[in-house]
Amino acid sequence: MIEKQYLANRIANANEAELVAIVYEGLIDSLKDGIDFLSINAEDRFNKSIEKSREILAELLSTLEGNTEIANNLRSLYFYINQLITDASIKKDAEKLELAIKVITPVYEGWKELGAREGGKDSEDAPQGPQIVAGITYGKGQLNDYVVNNDSKWKKG
Repeated sequence: MIEKQYLANRIANANEAELVAIVYEGLIDSLKDGIDFLSINAEDRFNKSIEKSREILAELLSTLEGNTEIANNLRSLYFYINQLITDASIKKDAEKLELAIKVITPVYEGWKELGAREGGKDSEDAPQGPQIVAGITYGKGQLNDYVVNNDSKWKKG
């Protein structure tokens, strides 16, 4: 449950490049799960991780538009990874999944770095944080409220 809340928070606070990196991260995680499930002969769980990997690849593929060089290269890469996943599924070969991870990791790292760079920009549109913060403290037999303004000093509310 905590992991889902953490992921939801990451998604809610991510810029566009970070969102793409999160999708790649999900693909890599599901491929790693497939390797783990193969090692313990958990075929049902392995098949679910393979299915999840294919769904993520399909989503990535659906986002590609046009016939630009980048779109065509990514399309080819996704088809290759899908072929590796298919081979791994048929032959129960963890090495194919490891190769898929090795192929997609540099793309993931590129999107992750781009997201970090975009996150570091100081833009006028970016939220600057709260202008006023309020808090409540409990004293013996009383309730006190305080407010901090832009001058960073707590004042009784």
